[in-house]
Amino acid sequence: MAIITPVRLSDLSQEEIQNIVYRKSIDLTRVMEEVVLPLGQDLKIQTKNKVLEYTRKWDKCQPDKLVVTREDMEISYRNVLKSKPEVIAAFARAVENITAFHEKQVPPNMETEIGKNILGLKFVPFDRVALYVPGGKALYPSTVLMGVIPARIAGVKDISIVSPPNGETGEVSEIVRAMGHLVRADRIVQAGGAQAVIAMAYGIPEENLAPVDYIYGPGNKFVAAAKNYVFSNNYCGIDSFAGPSEVLIIADETANPHYLAHDLMAQAEHDEDASAILLCTSQQRADETIAQIELALEKRKDRQAITRNSIQKNGKILLVDSLQQAIDFSNEYAPEHLEIQTAQDNEVLEKITSAGSVFVGPFAPVAIGDYFSGTNHILPTNRAARFSSGVSVHSFFRRITYQKVSRDGLKASCDPITHMSKEEGLFDEHGYSVLARFE
Repeated sequence: MAIITPVRLSDLSQEEIQNIVYRKSIDLTRVMEEVVLPLGQDLKIQTKNKVLEYTRKWDKCQPDKLVVTREDMEISYRNVLKSKPEVIAAFARAVENITAFHEKQVPPNMETEIGKNILGLKFVPFDRVALYVPGGKALYPSTVLMGVIPARIAGVKDISIVSPPNGETGEVSEIVRAMGHLVRADRIVQAGGAQAVIAMAYGIPEENLAPVDYIYGPGNKFVAAAKNYVFSNNYCGIDSFAGPSEVLIIADETANPHYLAHDLMAQAEHDEDASAILLCTSQQRADETIAQIELALEKRKDRQAITRNSIQKNGKILLVDSLQQAIDFSNEYAPEHLEIQTAQDNEVLEKITSAGSVFVGPFAPVAIGDYFSGTNHILPTNRAARFSSGVSVHSFFRRITYQKVSRDGLKASCDPITHMSKEEGLFDEHGYSVLARFE
């Protein structure tokens, strides 16, 4: 039996299509009630001790020290540079690309004259931010680059990395520490899960860490629930809800099935909840892609079970009648990652309205954006690309408007404000605060 069976999109009922588009989200209700809300109360006092207590309980370890300093990160960097110079060289080249792309995103302040008044918009960077870098099933030193670089370019003065310690060593991995040094993070807090997120939002007085303004980065359901908790209580901002990773590929008869297969598998490799979907105009290419997946899985070792389970559980190959049908479905689905492998790549790209990041052409696998091209891989999932965007330099600014009002400008506003404030029943004070200046 084939690992996945192609289905024609037009043969599906509206309910079946909606079940695909509105993919099942992680239900955070139980996590919020049983874990996050109690933590929210418990961590308000003796924050450091409580974080260490929950680290012992859930991660089965306790780091020698909660905070890794810049000096510690530099030691790890030198160790990795000595043992794996090629790894440091690879990440250093990625830093150059990520920096070059994000430096071009810095927004200019703006000021203009309207109605005899000067109106302006200024961008002020956050003071303190915390980047969550997952541990667990895989290491993510690349996320250190994607998170710290744009924040630093935006002008954030204090950047903490938050990452769970390894259960065996009791420490954050040396490669993550090394990357912290490479991109000039201020520290690494060796804690993970909901307790780490809430602690950063509250601040950790025992370590002289003030509350952060913004927490961002991917994580599991406990991290997601904690981010929602601190945001909903106005403790700090967050990037977005981070669900399972996903890719959607739009392909036609010109696409290479070998490439398609491996791009689907690369996403499925993340975990069993990841989603990999192919929208294809060609039955032949779809069948060839399935054959390539099965052939490749026979040769895999380390993460074969995860990849296979993910494809069987969440993978889909949908046959479409036209590229326009694929585009319409993709915009409704709003994928985290979108690949376009067709004879009309630019025309398809032009019509895309909702996606976290788009990879155009046969030589643009998601992995190049994950690691090296320079765009950011901290992206919205689970249809959030309809209303939010991936992390960028813009993510780290407060946008503040201001007005410098002249006497003539205010005088010209008297009549309109009088009428408008009376209509809203607020003339006595709102309207009069303007008229009082001309008595």
